[in-house]
Amino acid sequence: MLTMIKGPYLQWPTEESMTFMWETSKPATSRVEVMRAERIHSGYQGNYKQPEQILASAENSGYSLIHQLTVSGLEPGTIYFYKVYSQNEQEAAEAGPFPFKTAMLPGEPFSFTVTSETGGYSGFDITGGEINNSIFAQMKKYRPDFSLFIGDIVNDRTNYADWDQYFFSPGKELLQDTPSFSCLGNHENGGSWYYDFFAFTAPKNYYSFDYGDAHFIALDSTDFINNDTYPASSGKFQAGNAQYDFLVQDLQNTSAKWKIVYFHYSPYVSGGYQVEALRALCPLLEQHSVDLVLSSHTIVYERSYPLRSGRLDFKDGIVYVVAGGAGAMPEWLLPKREWFTSQSLAVPHFLQVAVTPQQLEIRAIDHQGALFDKFSIFKDMDGAKKYI
Repeated sequence: MLTMIKGPYLQWPTEESMTFMWETSKPATSRVEVMRAERIHSGYQGNYKQPEQILASAENSGYSLIHQLTVSGLEPGTIYFYKVYSQNEQEAAEAGPFPFKTAMLPGEPFSFTVTSETGGYSGFDITGGEINNSIFAQMKKYRPDFSLFIGDIVNDRTNYADWDQYFFSPGKELLQDTPSFSCLGNHENGGSWYYDFFAFTAPKNYYSFDYGDAHFIALDSTDFINNDTYPASSGKFQAGNAQYDFLVQDLQNTSAKWKIVYFHYSPYVSGGYQVEALRALCPLLEQHSVDLVLSSHTIVYERSYPLRSGRLDFKDGIVYVVAGGAGAMPEWLLPKREWFTSQSLAVPHFLQVAVTPQQLEIRAIDHQGALFDKFSIFKDMDGAKKYI
């Protein structure tokens, strides 16, 4: 029987396009239809009627297992619905309609969620995956415009079943209407499935994108700190390294109001698995006024004070947040906090981040929905910051 065994799920939102992906149980064709979302006073889905009018479509008549189609020509910050179809000579399968929203224009507020370690925590998880299910469900309640996953989505990069067990299955309802971005963790590093299942721009292990007033940069810290040198530097923090050169050029070329960088290994955490060698990136990030760095690896929550040049700086500092989310390892924390630590707690969690032209608001929420930390960065028209 032809079935959709992963997805459909959303990838790479832009102001005028969306990419749709899914996997079928057998090789089949691909087709996606995008439909107008018509508001009503009550009814089908979030006060939208059952969609009927097809506005745009894309298809591939070739047979494949993993399907990827992009529909363009859409309006920014607009809700649509979509349906996907696959068929071979004997059978057909379809899914939808599901809603989605194109990316916001600069000047428009938006929000996103952040978590990690959905697979990396699996060896310690005595709940049998209940934490993952809870975190995905809690994130969906916040109706984010997209979600970030800061590595270790799976436990074993070479195990195909891990991708469904730790990510696509518990995240099904979130991922079908919420685009996702991720970066490589040490549990994915060296595996091919990461490159097959995601539609990031090449080379996929590092990339950047704009959304509203923010510029996001995903880095591959497992390349800067690879397995045979961990936790020391592999000597790639220099011109001539492809990823380092990309980072320099990307920071130079963006004029976004907010700059957010994310990668797996944590340069600042008052716990086990801190990778201090990654602090070699900090001067470059400071030079280009990065506002927020998100990392993981240590399975705890931790927020730093604003830091610059290895010191507290409440004028121009960068806030470093460890969002080791889908799990809790209190024994990985040091007995006492380090000098740079503002808040730290080992509980399963995710972040909910709201972005406006003037404010970056970050909330840390546990897997039961309780808020346990909150802070904001304010920025005026001249770029001056205020931290609360």
